[in-house]
Amino acid sequence: MPRITSLLKSICGRIMAIPMKITKTMYRHMALLTIGGAIISVVAFSSNGFAGSGKNAVSAGVISSSDENQEEEDETGDILDNSELDDTAVEEEAVEQENENIDLPRIVQKETGNEKMERLLEERRKALDLPSLTVEDYNNLLRIVEAEVGDNDVYGRTIVANVVINRVRSSHFANTITDVIFSKGQFSPIRDKRFFKVKVSEATIKGVNNALMGEDYSRGALYFMDRAYSTDHAVGWFDSSLTYLFSYGGHEYFK
Repeated sequence: MPRITSLLKSICGRIMAIPMKITKTMYRHMALLTIGGAIISVVAFSSNGFAGSGKNAVSAGVISSSDENQEEEDETGDILDNSELDDTAVEEEAVEQENENIDLPRIVQKETGNEKMERLLEERRKALDLPSLTVEDYNNLLRIVEAEVGDNDVYGRTIVANVVINRVRSSHFANTITDVIFSKGQFSPIRDKRFFKVKVSEATIKGVNNALMGEDYSRGALYFMDRAYSTDHAVGWFDSSLTYLFSYGGHEYFK
């Protein structure tokens, strides 16, 4: 403003220095023009100042807006980052939970053939209420059945296996299959060694297995004989000392 005032004074001084030949009317007009010019100048300078302020205000608004946008972006970025972290945490938790719920298969060692046989025979021993039933007992039972009634069908072989098992259960005989078979003077295939030479057939295996599974057609028989191949002394003893039960496959059964 001081610069504007000095300029106005200079203009007025020059106007006053003009020869007085100018009429009052002209002087009045010139004064009005001078004042008008001064006002226009003041307004112009003021407008530039306002414009500058406006410009600064707009710029400040842009910067502020930009800052706000940047802050919003930063906040959004933080939200995204946190969201990603949260998602990751949820996924990790889900994986952990899934792993906890997984039932891993149990590793079971396969049985050998002998171990499986021992397990099955132990089950049958308990079911038949026998004092003992080993793999050796089973094999000897197969051999004595094959040697005694190898010409019979499965039913006839099952009966002979029943007789041996009946003896194990009886208090008058040994308490294992092997001991019953090898008792002195009880089975002719032991005396003539046929027991050690036979080849066990599928029919015998099936007949013996039937007996071990609980099939019993023996009616409690503890003895049997083939009359055509027995001595007179043996036949007499059977007839006089034992109770006849039935005949099957060429053999007579007693108790």
